Amino acid sequence: DEDQVAVVSKGGLKRCYDTLFREECTFHCIFDCSSDKAAGHYHADWLRNGIDVITANNRGLSGPKSQREDIKQAEKANGNGKPGMYMRETVVAGALPIISTLRSLFHSGDKTRRIDAIFIVVKSYVMFRISPPPNVSSCSQFDVTSSNGVFDGDMKTPSGDFVGDPCSFSQAVREAVQLGLTEDDPTLDLNNNYAARVLMALARELGMDEDNETEQIQMNSDTLVGIDQSLDFQNLPPQIDLAVQKRVDAAKAKGCVLRSIASIDVKTKSIQIKIVDVPNQHAFAVSPPGCSCVRFF
Repeated sequence: DEDQVAVVSKGGLKRCYDTLFREECTFHCIFDCSSDKAAGHYHADWLRNGIDVITANNRGLSGPKSQREDIKQAEKANGNGKPGMYMRETVVAGALPIISTLRSLFHSGDKTRRIDAIFIVVKSYVMFRISPPPNVSSCSQFDVTSSNGVFDGDMKTPSGDFVGDPCSFSQAVREAVQLGLTEDDPTLDLNNNYAARVLMALARELGMDEDNETEQIQMNSDTLVGIDQSLDFQNLPPQIDLAVQKRVDAAKAKGCVLRSIASIDVKTKSIQIKIVDVPNQHAFAVSPPGCSCVRFF
């Protein structure tokens, strides 16, 4: 924190390189663990100056086309020597090795045709809570028994309830906030802002970022709350719960659960997030709450 204050006092992020650089150091690196839009703007500058950027901040790769292109060019060349390395594995699905897996498939000669995923842990938790698959408790008990106690059961809610007992949308959101799963502003998770940024970063790996923008992906996607809707997530209006419950009941009548699925289709060049009725036995239906699940085709 003291170092951060020192950087800010000397001109903020714009002067970060001047503060960090030391002639006697062979390597310099910056860890960007923020979700700060301004920090993403400087990723290219840091790379050009030979600084390795290790980032969980997808703002750089999901920014305007000019910014994304700037980062791409900064990775390739540096007039004063070797450019910094841009290590961005955690900008997609956190700890899951999605980008490295995609690259391994590519370098082995496989062609990726489509990716479907539950990327966002908040959506994973909320959708599971409002629309859990049947027999969740037996699945949990099987894992406890078969792992000889290594696994001690599925995630409990903040109130101690079992996650397999369905609840209202508003309650599920409050629990997600209490568990610390959300962004500082939960709206960014629920209106697909964060998911759209993740998809934009992944689109770059697939060479599909040229004709897409994050805002376009978000606008063309399904949400349970309005994109521009400002809400008090401790006191959501009853009409939202009623509308969501109607969709949950309709899915249940078909032997399905409700899930928010992010998709990239390489052939059709489509990138979207859709709320889908998923069969009860599907991998997306039974993935534990708060977990990501990614399928490569």
